[in-house]
Amino acid sequence: MNQTTVKNSNAIQFGSGKFEISEDGTNWTNLGAMKGIVFTESFDKVTVYSDNAGVIKEYIKNHKASLAGDMQEISLADLDTIRGGIDTYSSSTGVSETLKSGGKTTITAIQVRVTNTNDRAEIFRITVYKATNNKGIVINFNPDDADDANVIPIEIVGSCDTSKTAGEQLFEIYNEQGIGAVS
Repeated sequence: MNQTTVKNSNAIQFGSGKFEISEDGTNWTNLGAMKGIVFTESFDKVTVYSDNAGVIKEYIKNHKASLAGDMQEISLADLDTIRGGIDTYSSSTGVSETLKSGGKTTITAIQVRVTNTNDRAEIFRITVYKATNNKGIVINFNPDDADDANVIPIEIVGSCDTSKTAGEQLFEIYNEQGIGAVS
């Protein structure tokens, strides 16, 4: 027995997405192959009670949003951007790259987004506007004969960008998938 029927099969989404970072919201860097991409929104709900009239007010605080996943393509240049200026990065084009860390404490916010494109070229995209790195570097080295690549887990957490309009300060979910087409 079925409890319901499919309302719009075109709205059912499959697949992962392209994970990108940006320092200015205009120029985006694709992080390449990743595993386990996750978007999470969180907040603390506050309820103010009275002794004699029940709930006076409910609101939220500490509203956050994050995009996280495991980078399979280890790029020190990308890590430098993700980590928001707490490191010193240098490269010798086509030869090597170096990331040095320690002593810098101020993290510069970036923007982060993930975009899923379906087989009809319709997109589903989540953008977090003002986000900072939330993890130190962790690399678990796999055995030489392992089938899985070494990865670097990243978590980029956004807080409200108060320069934007209230109600639009933290993230945007944009969807073209399944809109208007009911099957």
